[in-house]
Amino acid sequence: MKGIAELLLSVAVLGAAWTRTPAGAMVRSVVAHAQDQPTEDLLASFRAGLSEELDASLSRALVSVPTTASADDAGLHTAIEASLGTEVSARIRDQVAAGKDAEAALEQHAVGTDARTRAIRRARSAGVSSPQRYAAHRRFLPDRLQRKADREVGDVLALATVLDMAWPVSADARVTSPFGKRVHPVLGTHKMHDGVDIAVPTGTPVHATGAGKVRSAREAKVSGRYVVIDHGHGVSSNYCHADVLHVAKGDAVRAGQHILDSGNTGRSTGPHLHFGLRLHGRAIDPGRLRRPTSTSP
Repeated sequence: MKGIAELLLSVAVLGAAWTRTPAGAMVRSVVAHAQDQPTEDLLASFRAGLSEELDASLSRALVSVPTTASADDAGLHTAIEASLGTEVSARIRDQVAAGKDAEAALEQHAVGTDARTRAIRRARSAGVSSPQRYAAHRRFLPDRLQRKADREVGDVLALATVLDMAWPVSADARVTSPFGKRVHPVLGTHKMHDGVDIAVPTGTPVHATGAGKVRSAREAKVSGRYVVIDHGHGVSSNYCHADVLHVAKGDAVRAGQHILDSGNTGRSTGPHLHFGLRLHGRAIDPGRLRRPTSTSP
């Protein structure tokens, strides 16, 4: 009995090391590269993962986010309300309406003006580029305040980025394989499907789900021709099995930009788009962004 308990403990430890540590992330990245699949952001492995609190905020926000074209910053205000409550949302909304930067308003709410000012001053003295941005000066905050700011600034901005995203093709296109565990259509084994497969004919225009910078645009054995876009705030999207790519690594793209034509390249059983979404390096269900009233950009 003791031996079984020790075996189970060893499996749990190895599993945690694989999914929750930088070393595990490096191994996963090497494996993904060997299999010609898009690799994850290694810096994301220094976080504990998508917290239950953030996942709950995402679920609350997706219920209340507008389903039709809406005003600018709708996603931001929905994210603030879902994460921090109605009172804070109203206060931040007023400050933004008065011309204040939303990121600065969020951080001042989280840590106070003095702590933010000191962190910016230290970042500037260290020669950090754009020291006023939260991502640039966060490491100069005291540890306790940094953790609080990560939740109330970093996570809220990440959530807002997701909420402002659009479906990359027509919402009428059929999802043939949703996010989650499935029997792989080619390998025949049970595997995690970290995106959704959308049935669209070869040559269908695919649009960037949000603004960002192209992290990767290449061809691989498994993913075929694919594009990965970094949207900032720990959010990235990927689009696989393309016929033709219209962007290159390093390109800045705008929301709704035509980035590729769908196809049937790589390990694929028919023409389709594999669309994936990651938040803080963890795959989340992009199908939650698909709304019946959406239209392609």
